Amino acid sequence: MEKIFAISSTGKTEKSLLDLRFGKCENVVIYYAEKNQYSIIENPFKDTGNSGIQLVDFLRGEKVTTIITGEVGPKVSAMLEKEKFQLVLLPEERIKVEEIMDRIKP
Repeated sequence: MEKIFAISSTGKTEKSLLDLRFGKCENVVIYYAEKNQYSIIENPFKDTGNSGIQLVDFLRGEKVTTIITGEVGPKVSAMLEKEKFQLVLLPEERIKVEEIMDRIKP
């Protein structure tokens, strides 16, 4: 099964920084590690209630297997565990998305 990563991002390029907020992140980078390809989408739920839960539902539809972000709330954490998503929490405030993708390339 292909590993597909969702990385919370502050901007719309691979040079953007990791957004430490999952549900309220500005953008999400969908990274296909085996193909070394990615797409960046604006988080359509960032200004809604239960944004993290809605974002997880959306990412499930994108076949994401792993979420990389700074922090998630307890509801999202429980949902990710139940849905068998892998969660990677990076507390690094100044790390660029491209650096994260370099770390996880096969």
